[in-house]
Amino acid sequence: MKKCRLYFMGLLIFAVMILTGCNACANNSSEAKDQATVAKQQGIYQDVQPVHIYDYSIPRDIYQQIYDVTTTQVVATYSVIESITGLTRYECPSMGYAIPADVSLTNPLQGTYNFDSVGVDEFSQVIEQAEPNGLFSSKNTDATWVMCVELGSGEVYPIYVEHKVMTFPFIMEKNKKDQWVRADNKPIAFKIEIKNGNQGGKPPKVN
Repeated sequence: MKKCRLYFMGLLIFAVMILTGCNACANNSSEAKDQATVAKQQGIYQDVQPVHIYDYSIPRDIYQQIYDVTTTQVVATYSVIESITGLTRYECPSMGYAIPADVSLTNPLQGTYNFDSVGVDEFSQVIEQAEPNGLFSSKNTDATWVMCVELGSGEVYPIYVEHKVMTFPFIMEKNKKDQWVRADNKPIAFKIEIKNGNQGGKPPKVN
């Protein structure tokens, strides 16, 4: 009797294994069909709507100019520190633009390698690359360094902030509606030239 029970238990386990294997095959088959459908659709898009190639990038040119200013020039700015609800915590004349607090001077990651028994590198970890300004980029944080200026002495002092920061190239003040507006019409220390790649480099007209 005991042998019969063991026999039936063995058959039951075997049947479960077969059913499980069939389900896995069915799932793999469904995923494979979905992948094939997506690949076919992408192939159609590549034929009738290929990704465009541009000779000139206006956003790239604008960002390059901003990058040049923030990296190589000391410009007078005005910074406003607010809570997430919009409550003003602090404001000050400042130098340059706010710096995210989680940028790094050195690479925070190290490459790792995994060699098999015959010395072949099976995989290598991709590591970060420093920006042209010598820093490793922020990972999207609210923590910020703000370079405020002491009005009496003109000395610059850093403030560490974990609230929202807005930095402007001109002095700001609040109006009667509690909105931040420009306080004067003094010339700005630098300008960004907006070129139109389709009109011989001429900037577009703003009405």
